[in-house]
Amino acid sequence: MKRHWGRKLRRPGRLVIRLLPSSRRSWGDAFLAEMDEMTSARTALRWLIGGSRFVVRGWLESMTGGDIVKTVLATLSVIGGVLGLFLIGLFGFTEGNPLLVLALGLGLVIQGVYTLAYMTGRLETFEPWSLRALLAGQTIALLTGLLGFVSSALYNINPPEGDYEYGPLTVGAVITVQAVTALWVYALRNRAESVQAPPI
Repeated sequence: MKRHWGRKLRRPGRLVIRLLPSSRRSWGDAFLAEMDEMTSARTALRWLIGGSRFVVRGWLESMTGGDIVKTVLATLSVIGGVLGLFLIGLFGFTEGNPLLVLALGLGLVIQGVYTLAYMTGRLETFEPWSLRALLAGQTIALLTGLLGFVSSALYNINPPEGDYEYGPLTVGAVITVQAVTALWVYALRNRAESVQAPPI
């Protein structure tokens, strides 16, 4: 009796399809139906990976409109969120880490998730407060990231006993670059576009 490996991978497939806009859900249903009939684990996994790449690419395009700066922002938000989860796991599963590690991890996750939620239009109901919260949060993140990056850089110039610390330097850089990109997209560029727009 053949095993239908496609059916076993249906649950992660459904999670991927949920990223699709409602107008393209019919494609997702056809994608899952095709995968259900696959008996080869390798074929089903390749099908899932290929479909995931298509969905993620389409998701990014719908979220950014092909704008390269917004694409960079979305990518940085994902990287920051993953780094935040890593820091939270590091704090939870290893001993001797200060609470600052947990705080930075939570901050990165919140920064990434909120930015992606705003970019996908999930927070449109709460406008203009959702934009104000985004700008305020990114401003705080910018100051925090800069402080962490500069202090880590100064520490690494002449570290005691040659003990360099690249972790805080990396975290500070990710927070700072993501915040600068978000503020560029939603504050400076929006303001410039509103100034250039002709009166109605």
